Amino acid sequence: MTALLLSLALAAIPVDPLVPGSPAVLRGHTDVVTAVAFSPDGKTIASGSRDKTVRLWSLETGAVLQTIEGSREQPISIVFSADGKRLAIADSSFEVRVIELPAGTVAQTLVHPDTLSQVAFDPAGARLMVTGFNGNGGLYSLKDGKKLYSLRANSVGMLPDGKEAIVATSDHFFKTVELKSGKLRQPVSTDTQSPVVVVSRDGSTLVTWSPSAPEVRVWDRKTGKVTSTLTPPAPDALMPEKRQTNELVSVVISNDGKRLVTSAADRVVRVWDLTQGTIVKTFPVQQQVKVALSPDGAWVAAGDTGTVKLFKLSAD
Repeated sequence: MTALLLSLALAAIPVDPLVPGSPAVLRGHTDVVTAVAFSPDGKTIASGSRDKTVRLWSLETGAVLQTIEGSREQPISIVFSADGKRLAIADSSFEVRVIELPAGTVAQTLVHPDTLSQVAFDPAGARLMVTGFNGNGGLYSLKDGKKLYSLRANSVGMLPDGKEAIVATSDHFFKTVELKSGKLRQPVSTDTQSPVVVVSRDGSTLVTWSPSAPEVRVWDRKTGKVTSTLTPPAPDALMPEKRQTNELVSVVISNDGKRLVTSAADRVVRVWDLTQGTIVKTFPVQQQVKVALSPDGAWVAAGDTGTVKLFKLSAD
């Protein structure tokens, strides 16, 4: 019954007829959507836009539940805490706001000494890891907003035990950081420029990618060895007349580590089966978009020109 109601509700959302696959379209932003995220229970989608707002949407009805204003610049990274009670919003300046939900009040405002690239809650929601494009990272206490320590990090993926995280650095490495001390260990060379690290929620799968390359590497975290490399079709096989590139823009992984979604500069969203290393679905979009994957792996959200597009992957 829940699946039927969800399908009927989404069917009522206005659909963009120009996009093959007929995604459901959430309209309301007045500029390009720059960040998207699903809540842990999969019922809410958060989207940030160049219009300097963050909107919370109901996946069941497509309605706007809340509009959060006050960003100084466009949101770059938005993420829910594991219990869904807080939302961290990092904009393209130096500011991170932690919002209490559903009240919409600001619990903390953190000012970080770098242009922000990513934020991540620890599993308990008590600390927030912040990383910057210039490699300046830090762990902050959300009790008082104080920085606990600084470290070199361009991106971060939290591990489920709450004791460690994986960070990627501009010197082509990813490393394990002990959250309590900030100590970095087990450096692994990625052989790629400015790598970005993504870790599945269960901690089973680790992937790295770079905005300057089209490939995604899948790693065995224990051995530090690459288990597979995912390479999309060559650009000239897609749209040679437009000279499109397929350098990556956004990469997300399913909670169980079995499915990967990529967005590339050629304006194609690709869904990968990590057990086979194959592309199972593709969706064209209008912009080089950020993507998010629902906790159950059934929906892809893609930020686009003033909209959020929802693509159905599998039946519930």
